[in-house]
Amino acid sequence: MLPPRPVHWFLILALPVSVLADFPAIYNSEKNLDSNLLDAAEAGASFQLPEGFEITVFASEPEVQNPIAMTWDHRGRLWIAENYTYAERGTRFDLALRDRVLIFEDEDWDGVADKRTVFTENVQMLTSVEVGRGGVWLMCPPQLLFVPDRDGDDIPDGEPEIMLDGFTVAFANYHNFANGLRWGPDGWLYGRCGHSCPGKIGIPGTPEEERIPIDGGIWRFHPERKVVEVLTHGTTNPWGHDWDKHGEFFFINTVNGHLWHMIPGAHFKENFGFSQNRLVYERLDHHADHWHFDTGQNWTKSRHGAANDYGGGHAHIGMMIYQADQLPETFHDKLLTWNMHGRRANVERLERHGSGYVGRHEPDVFLSGDEWFRGIDLSTGPDGSIFAIDWSDTGECHEHTGVHRESGRIYRISHGKPAKPDLSDLVAPSDAYLWSLLKHPNPWFERQARIRLTLTRNPNKTLVANLKAALRDETFPTFGRLRAMWMLNALDELTKEELKTHLGNKNEHVRTWAIRFLVDTWPMDTLLGPTVLERSEEDQRLVEELVRWPGTGPDSGIIPLDKLALSSALQKMPLESRAMAAAALLSECGEKAASDHNLAHMIWYGVSPLLDHRLDDFISFFSDCENPQLARWSARALATKSKHVDKLVEHALRHPSLAEPVLQGMVEGFRIQQKAPRPPGWDKVKTRFGKGENTAEHIRQLDVLFGDGLSLEELGRVALDGSADFKTREAAVKTLVRSGSPESRAFLEKLLPTRFLNTEAVKGLATFDDPSIGKTILSNYNKFHPKDRNIPLEVLTSRAPWASQLLQAVEKGRIPKENVTPFHARQIESLGDTSLSSQLAAVWGRIRTSSEEKKKRVAELQASLTPEFLSKADLSRGRFHYQLLCGTCHVMYGEGGKLGPDLTGSGRSNLDYLLENVIDPSAVVTTEFQMTLLELKDGRSLPGVIAQETKDALTLRTLTEEIVIPTADIVSRTPSPLSIMPEGLFDALPPEQTRDLIAYLMHPRQVELKPTP
Repeated sequence: MLPPRPVHWFLILALPVSVLADFPAIYNSEKNLDSNLLDAAEAGASFQLPEGFEITVFASEPEVQNPIAMTWDHRGRLWIAENYTYAERGTRFDLALRDRVLIFEDEDWDGVADKRTVFTENVQMLTSVEVGRGGVWLMCPPQLLFVPDRDGDDIPDGEPEIMLDGFTVAFANYHNFANGLRWGPDGWLYGRCGHSCPGKIGIPGTPEEERIPIDGGIWRFHPERKVVEVLTHGTTNPWGHDWDKHGEFFFINTVNGHLWHMIPGAHFKENFGFSQNRLVYERLDHHADHWHFDTGQNWTKSRHGAANDYGGGHAHIGMMIYQADQLPETFHDKLLTWNMHGRRANVERLERHGSGYVGRHEPDVFLSGDEWFRGIDLSTGPDGSIFAIDWSDTGECHEHTGVHRESGRIYRISHGKPAKPDLSDLVAPSDAYLWSLLKHPNPWFERQARIRLTLTRNPNKTLVANLKAALRDETFPTFGRLRAMWMLNALDELTKEELKTHLGNKNEHVRTWAIRFLVDTWPMDTLLGPTVLERSEEDQRLVEELVRWPGTGPDSGIIPLDKLALSSALQKMPLESRAMAAAALLSECGEKAASDHNLAHMIWYGVSPLLDHRLDDFISFFSDCENPQLARWSARALATKSKHVDKLVEHALRHPSLAEPVLQGMVEGFRIQQKAPRPPGWDKVKTRFGKGENTAEHIRQLDVLFGDGLSLEELGRVALDGSADFKTREAAVKTLVRSGSPESRAFLEKLLPTRFLNTEAVKGLATFDDPSIGKTILSNYNKFHPKDRNIPLEVLTSRAPWASQLLQAVEKGRIPKENVTPFHARQIESLGDTSLSSQLAAVWGRIRTSSEEKKKRVAELQASLTPEFLSKADLSRGRFHYQLLCGTCHVMYGEGGKLGPDLTGSGRSNLDYLLENVIDPSAVVTTEFQMTLLELKDGRSLPGVIAQETKDALTLRTLTEEIVIPTADIVSRTPSPLSIMPEGLFDALPPEQTRDLIAYLMHPRQVELKPTP
């Protein structure tokens, strides 16, 4: 470890600032206030720096507090997003507070900010800021906002405009939400999102079915086209990204693998959950050859210095790839990311490997001795030095200890004293200046110029000609040629015909970007389900040219990047072209594709939709496929199409070297079934491969399937196998549940601690009439994902002994009282057990039945909800409360559940009508929404609405699902005069929240949903 070096300090000035008078006073909820909070100078001096490095405090509290993100403008000013609303668990977000955007300026460039300007302080849940295209872009989940400032006077020209919405903010791991705005070389605005905040994004007003799902990963938005794309799914919580000098995108992540090469269309591995695409059997692992913690232990044990020998721990925040020349050459092109628990910067060397890259660990740098140091991001400044922001707190992203909002730091880390950069030419860049930026040692300048070009787009013909000449000049530096290409794209001066000429370029990076720009306007598949993409004849011809272009094949173990770009582009191609393109790509890459980290996965993500949409193409691709991974996945997929099982046998016999992966794929595909049809030619396969070292066990397992079938014990082993993929385990659980066998109970109970599988397991346990099962479910209640906890509650309220145990748990505080809704209370009441009803009244409350009482309640609300009081309502908060209380059952403006009637066109504007229907929902109940109580042979009582009925079965619609119940299993059915809608919805609401909800219900139009606690 390098010894500490001298730190040079400068006076931290009290900066001039204009502040709105009504900005809420901030407060600290941090519990560890007795911890040693160093002042900014002491904290900076605590860093261990390499020889020759200096650090200055660019700004610190009170001028900057809780800095969560930063960006630059063309004037060399540093923009900072301050987040005060993020809070500890339990509070999640304190929306009595607000967040703000600051601008810092260092006029004499001594490393200390001289001026501070507040751009806006009227936003909430702010996670990121970016500047460009005539204003400021803010990520405030669930929305992406644009604040116009077209004259550049640092005063918003108007209210924020919602550009995108649908970025979910989870109630549990709410720190995973959308963040990371930054302009890419292609002119799109890129961002990130964590796995625990899956959403459906789109421009405001986009119908639900047209929204794009995101489940962790990277997305991008094109401001002019108003198009959004989800580029990747997976990873846990990405919180840092950058592009290298060739425009390759890398990002970092927490908990699982930390370093990823962003490949559009990829499904990346992560530890908490599964892909929503049923055909994604295996996801891409991270692109590093190491970890920063001991993977032999749980990642939670990497805190408190335990993983310092590995690199500091599992959590990484902020990232940059250093490409300037102010730091020594050993830092050039290296990736740096803050390691939160190690309080240091991890350094990665990015090397070409296969079709992509691998990160290799270099010595860590910039170790902080400040216990409060929480590095959030790093960025290269216009002087070539590194700027870093420090959240400054004792907790971590989960914030168990509270938030210290009154501290925050910005550091400048440099090698010696950097020279003051000349930024004057960026105000109105001349053609000569733009040309000079192609070889500028700091890409910061070219990036700022390119951002301005996307706004002005008024090119000089000579400049365009010179840029095109540089792009064609093979003696020109590669990064300079690519900068010329990106500038031409920003100026809209790249035609398809010109791009096609670069497909055969000798430089792999030029070829790669030619492919990316050629397919840039084609929409990406959603990655969670295929999109039938229509293409013009011109685009169809382009696909054929892309597939057959004279690119160079693999050389010395390296598969050219353009092959990876083409495998990524498969998901943008029309379905009818994908099998041909994938086959050509495999042929080009030869045997090296079999061992490549990325290629087989990317090809599979592109061709797998053919299984459901162009099966003949899928079978044709599989029949000729000689790639082991693709053969295995294809066999697994085809195993679900029982009438095509013969194709699997034919493939194994035709390609003996691939028999093992094909048979393994068959085992995996059939694993979810108890029995499968015996395919023609199976005896030939047994004879040929039955004694093979790698095939005998597959043959044995398949022989069981094709003969007597799998036993419940074998299915149980599959369900409990933590090394098996999620979908296989889930299918095994469902088969166990369908069997209804007493033997399945033990397996289902063991699955209750397993999140996402426990939702199926608990449904199966509901059929067993044993009081002890209720206790087992309750002991595992917190193991269910918060969004799934209604499912065990419905099960627990279906039998009197279990319901009593539930109420005991509520009484003892083991289950939050608010989790038991009026719907659950009514279900308990409907069980007809007098002692249980008394227990319900004592622990939870009683269900109103007196019509006089209801009339009194209606009168109270009519008196309080005066026009004057309603006029003060916050409609956005009302929408939030509607989603919590009503949206599960009712559709309004095209969103919501279908248990109750659609409220969009009802008589909501009449207060009397509205109150009578909410306070006394059972006064008038139409047949289609009448609650029915079913008594089943297994002893359960299930309430719900009958959605469909045949002579053999009926479909019962409950709060959480639709259940198909065979008629033979129903002992009795009792229509209830009561509505499925529970009473007492307003009882727990304060007057202001009741007002907001009622005003929203009465409002004739949909309103914007702002973040609300």
